[in-house]
Formats: sequence, structure tokens, C-alpha cells
Amino acid sequence: MDENALTYRLQRGLAQRDEQMALLVQRVSGSYHNHHFFPDLAGVGISYNTFTWHPSLDPKAGMLRLVIGLGTRAVDRVEDDYPQIIALDKPLLRPYADSEDIKRFSQHRAEIIDTNQNSLTTLSSPELIDELTFDIDLIATPDHQTEQRMKELGMKEKRAWILTFKKLLSETDFPKIMQRMLKTLESHYQYPVDVEFTTNFTKSSEFKINLLQCRPLQTKGLRANVQIPDNIEKNKILIKSRGYTMGGSISQPIKRMIYIEPKNYIEKTISEKYEIARIVGKLNRQITNKETTPTMLIGPGRWGTTTPSLGVPVSFAEINNISVIVEIAYEGGNLMPELSFGTHFFNDLVESDIFYIALFPQKQDVIFNEKFLSEMQNLLSNFVPEAEKFKDVIKVYENSEKNLQLICDVVSQKIICFLP
Repeated sequence: MDENALTYRLQRGLAQRDEQMALLVQRVSGSYHNHHFFPDLAGVGISYNTFTWHPSLDPKAGMLRLVIGLGTRAVDRVEDDYPQIIALDKPLLRPYADSEDIKRFSQHRAEIIDTNQNSLTTLSSPELIDELTFDIDLIATPDHQTEQRMKELGMKEKRAWILTFKKLLSETDFPKIMQRMLKTLESHYQYPVDVEFTTNFTKSSEFKINLLQCRPLQTKGLRANVQIPDNIEKNKILIKSRGYTMGGSISQPIKRMIYIEPKNYIEKTISEKYEIARIVGKLNRQITNKETTPTMLIGPGRWGTTTPSLGVPVSFAEINNISVIVEIAYEGGNLMPELSFGTHFFNDLVESDIFYIALFPQKQDVIFNEKFLSEMQNLLSNFVPEAEKFKDVIKVYENSEKNLQLICDVVSQKIICFLP
């Protein structure tokens, strides 16, 4: 009876049908560490990576979302935490370039089963690392900066770690074995696959991979190539970027845009941020036909977060009629997109045929032309009159003369949204 489930059924003509349900009981892969039970590593594997973030990456090589502990943090978007995103052809190449971001965008907490409490429990990554029995250097890099800080504060000396999986990815056969497994499954399915897996280590640091689940990959990313026009006038470009997309190749007209202005959004109170999310839901419900009113939703940080400081806390039912969703990195408020390929959130996007873009305006050769938008009339009060007080944050635009065009080529990884 969850709103998202009811919306899903309504969209697919299932609202009045009796839906039979099944219960699957699955043994947890892992081992005991005193009264804690968990796998050493867990994750999601994708045999075709439409979310390549660098031109040198090959989508056919596949990718992983890798965590320590139970795989819940790999299959779900988790608030204020990050699994490692790994391209199997270049496993050490990260979606971020700044070395300071290595710690920031690493995993800080992990899920385990507490057998004393008979419940799922969250531990900090350092707590979990202390319980591991294999060579920690395989998955973690010493955090010398934190160690030095602890020393300066007179704290008890203790090893500090950052989860990077560097040695596992560079000095073992783990990436090659994962890639071979994914490609073997893909060849038998005759279609790209999406798997869930765990990895457990022996005391001699040898690893065993357990395949938990395999299914055909839900993706729109295997379409024919599209053609991006040359020599588009810069003042007619709204968005230009490379990589950081989910959904493959696309050529999509955009009639309406809903834009949450980052600087003004972060200055609002928590209650106002929830109110803004509800207004987005009202705007979403006024899109009665995605074909005739293709709409692009643009906002700071993570859409669908439950933590307003990280993005706009909408439910999926409040964005399900959108055609294109854009998450903008906004450094002023520490708002960052979460690269969620392979998660349940991604599958919701695919099911609803929503194209995804993560946009990093501070990166070289990336364009987000706010001036383009500012020259258009904000139509918010036409759609939701009672939302007038938020007109500095919520902007609704339509171009009456000509639709914008969004084009993404999955081969070149180029993406552009422009006025033809």
C-alpha cells in the first residue's frame, strides 16, 4: 500500500487486478565475527556500463558497485555514504578527479547482522575493519591525515583507513574474474546482465566470489547511435557534458523544465525544503502525458534523498512523470549527485523511462547555462499558485516557440541539451 507501489501499479494498468505475491528466503553469505555476521565484501555487477564517466572507458567492460559488509549499501541509495564505483577495464579510475574527494566519497558505514540482537545493525567502517581477519591493505589505504590529526589532539594512536580497494583491484585477479563471470553470464543470457554478489576471504587473504542473483539488465542503453550536431551556438546550449549519464543513447525533445535553484535552496529551512519537495510532486502530477509534455527536472544533489541537506526529498511517486532528471553538483552546499547505476533507484528510473544526468559544472568543458534559463519567464504561479513564495527557488519554464533538444551518444559519451 506504499504510495510508490500504488503509483507503479496505476501506471501499468494493474490497480484493479489481484496481484499474487511470493516470498523468497535466501541464506546470507558471510561468516561470524564474534556475534556479528556479514560477508567481507558485497556488491552489484553490471556487464554493460552505460554510466561511463571518462572517454577512455569501454561500456562493454562492465562495472561494479562495491562495499564492505552486507550488500544493502550497494543496491540502495544510502544517505551521506558512497560505495566504490569501479569500471572493470580501468578499476582504479574514479568518477572524481580531486584527491581530496577520495575520503569524502568512500564508504563510511556498513551493515551487518547482530546475532545477539537478531537485527540488522550499522557499524562505522573503522569498527567493521577491526573485525576483519584478512589483510586489510587489500581493501583500505592508510589515512595519514586523520592519524596525524589524532596525534595532534592527544588521542590514543590508532590506525585510520580509507576504503579504496586499491590493492584488491590492482594486485589481484579480482577485476578480471568479475569481468569474466559477467561476460560468461551475458553470453548465455544473450543480453547484458545485472548481478549481486559477495566476496569472502580466507585468513591467507584468498577470496571466494559467491553469485547471489542474476537477471537481464534493465537498460535503455543499447540503442542505435545518435548524431550530435556540430557548431551549435554557445548561447543556445543549456547543458553540455561528457559521461555521468544513465539510459544510453537518447534524442529527446524537452518542452518543460522544472529547476530548483541550488543557492537559494540550501538557504531554506528543513521544513521549507520538504514543502518544496511536495510542490515538485504537484508539478509532476500536472504532467498528464510524457509524450506531449516531455519534462526535464533539474536540481542540486540527490533527488529522492530522505536528508534535505543532500538534495530534494521527493518520493519516486513525485517524479515518476518526468522524462529527464538532472542532479547538479553544488560545491557551495556540499551537494553531490550519487552515481546510482545498479541500484533500486536506477531500476525505478528505467522502469519509468527516465533518463538521468549527473552534472558537475565546475569541471572543465562542462556547461550549465543558467543565463539561458534566467531569460525565460518563471511560470510557477501558473501551475501552483500557492507556491508563489518559493519562486526564488522553484522555476518552471516552457519555450512556446520551439522545444529544446537533449541528445546523448553512449559511444562518445557526449551529451548536449540545446535550442535547435
